[in-house]
Amino acid sequence: MPVDMLLVNPPSPDRSIIIRDVNRCGRKTRERMIWPQTNLAYLASLVRDQFSVEIIDAIAEDINWDKFKQILKDKKPRYVASNIISTTLTNDMYIMFLAKSLGAATIGMGPHLTDRPEESLIRFPSLDFAIMGEAELTFVELIDVLENNGHLEAVKGIAFRNGSNIQINEERPFIENLDDLPMPAHDLLPLKKYRMPFFGQYTFIVAGRGCPYSCIFCRQNVMWKNVVRMRSADSLLREVKYLLGLGVENIMFQADTFTANKKMVKELCRKIIKEKLEFKWACNTHIATINQEMVDLMKQAGCWMIAPGIESCSNKVLKNIRKQITVKQIYEVVEMIHKAGIEVWGYFVYGLPGDTKDTLEENTRCALELPLDMANFAVAAPYPGTPFYRQAVENNWLVSTEWEDFDQNYSAIVDYGYLKPDDIIKAIKKANVKFFSRPKHAWRIFKEMFKDFSMVKPLFKILMEHLSWVKGKK
Repeated sequence: MPVDMLLVNPPSPDRSIIIRDVNRCGRKTRERMIWPQTNLAYLASLVRDQFSVEIIDAIAEDINWDKFKQILKDKKPRYVASNIISTTLTNDMYIMFLAKSLGAATIGMGPHLTDRPEESLIRFPSLDFAIMGEAELTFVELIDVLENNGHLEAVKGIAFRNGSNIQINEERPFIENLDDLPMPAHDLLPLKKYRMPFFGQYTFIVAGRGCPYSCIFCRQNVMWKNVVRMRSADSLLREVKYLLGLGVENIMFQADTFTANKKMVKELCRKIIKEKLEFKWACNTHIATINQEMVDLMKQAGCWMIAPGIESCSNKVLKNIRKQITVKQIYEVVEMIHKAGIEVWGYFVYGLPGDTKDTLEENTRCALELPLDMANFAVAAPYPGTPFYRQAVENNWLVSTEWEDFDQNYSAIVDYGYLKPDDIIKAIKKANVKFFSRPKHAWRIFKEMFKDFSMVKPLFKILMEHLSWVKGKK
């Protein structure tokens, strides 16, 4: 049946699992983590009263390009909008080509287009409009102008073709109060498809945007410009109840730094405890924003996992990337969370400015020493628009300018001379083998496979994919 609007998470170029988001430059995930498309649900909630709208999550639904082409022909949308990420740029723009060939207006968004709107519009003629920065209000105004033959020059936050020229309009100010946004249209998402190992079925609640810190590799510098906006505890609680009503029992509070506003987090925890809401939840955070009182409340309120960005166990590297923490703080906070009975999933980044073979070895030793329940070892990717990218260009560190190589799970593309791309990849492979081959973690993987038989096949695929990657030359 035809619809006015399709909001799309595009198919994968090679059946791999892709992480896409309005605030992500993206990556392939060996963990086969299905990333909830809550940001598309926000867009849908803003237009569903005026238009027929559907969300197509091709990653969650395992929709290939042939099937997606048929969906486009059947739905005949007037508008197609999608997040566009650096690491699958050409693949993602194919959606614009297909939609445009059927007469739809095409709209892209995300950090890549935010940083490179002109380049993207020139290279991909099928892209009609690039939304720069925060998408919601720009999207609504753009659609209104297109529906009523208004003036595109007046729409803040877009880039488009004006005759033979590319016009880049004035930036749109951020939404001051995120509570003003409507409830995301979670009901339009394939909620039962959002799963990941050791996490189970889950989805996102967007708790805030921006981070008070300025790590040089983080794409939030591009999207949110270090402006921190957190939703209120009452607003988050309403969304929790809504999702519980939809059958979701495991929630990730998605924010660059969930605990940036300690007062809000503690208020939310007290409300969850008072109302005796039973659900599991987790969050990402920054080491410097954690304290004992808050961790204890989070545990009482059902928090089962906190994932801090550790990045490095070298004080020199931490200083170089503007992390604003020390190795001593890392050990203290991880131990604090662990002792509170909350799982700690640590994120490490290998190949940052200042890294050497010795610091990468230190990262691995640190990961083995810390009481981490899970660890992720990523490649330092200088995503477009970040200070790290500018450093890499200025110092001639880049060994590739193909955006598809900017994948923090697979491609090392910086060469410091004393530290080569191959050195970085080898160190990450070694870290994975050492961390996950320990009896405790090997046993956990085995138990996870057989506690839920529906996970046996997916976990076996993950295991095989990791083994193939470790043994591979690239």
